[in-house]
Amino acid sequence: QPPCLRDKRKKTMSEMIHITAEQFTKRLVHLCLRGLLNIPKDLTDQHILLKSAAMSIGAAGPMTEKELNDPLQAWLDMVNAAAEIDRVSLRRWMVDMGYLSRDAVGSRYEVRLCGVNLAEFDPAIEQFSTAEILQSAREEVERRKQAYLQKAKGA
Repeated sequence: QPPCLRDKRKKTMSEMIHITAEQFTKRLVHLCLRGLLNIPKDLTDQHILLKSAAMSIGAAGPMTEKELNDPLQAWLDMVNAAAEIDRVSLRRWMVDMGYLSRDAVGSRYEVRLCGVNLAEFDPAIEQFSTAEILQSAREEVERRKQAYLQKAKGA
């Protein structure tokens, strides 16, 4: 059983946030395509972003802060995060929300894909790729833009 499923802070079903695959994709696209200016206030949106970041890093085992920096920055670049969210604040946010665990010394980190048991994700989400979701959404936006321009040109 993953360590995050053995968390001593068990939540009741009414406290748990349930996130479907469709909800995950729609909210991720919405948050990232408009530009992620800072940490969203909505807890569901926070879990979606942190799950996306954790999945992008992967479960590579214990990592030093230096080893973690590149994947964190790559995720920030991919989701169009503004300067208000840097890899240091992302790392702290992930630790606070349970998507990263830190050893007692604070020198090694490990990804926890399910956070602190406050959110329950559709199992299909584990197979998602943030890069593919966002690329597909960007292509759709461009396709619609071109169709609109063609229509406006012909009018």
